Amino acid sequence: MATEAKAGGKNKGPKLPVIMTANDLLDGEVVFLTREGWSFDPGAALIADDAETAEWMEEEGRKGFAANRIVDPYLVPVTRDEAGAAVATHFREAIRQKGPTILTQYGKQADF
Repeated sequence: MATEAKAGGKNKGPKLPVIMTANDLLDGEVVFLTREGWSFDPGAALIADDAETAEWMEEEGRKGFAANRIVDPYLVPVTRDEAGAAVATHFREAIRQKGPTILTQYGKQADF
């Protein structure tokens, strides 16, 4: 019986692959963890395919929270589109990735 890989090891955490999201402490905007830090660009999000990378991401989330840079960091299960970009599997997270669901000429929908 094959088991699905989890971000936190054996049976802990969301199913891989995952990205990490949070909110910027100063303006509340949704941010995504990259290898270089936090970005407003959802397309720049680092995708973890293994538990070790997911653990690193969780540690970076704790560091960002402790440094008062971000709030509420957490891992989000994703799939990849044809171009290899992360696509959230849950509708709430998909909305967070894309920005407001109305007035698509503003926010992330217009920018990315």
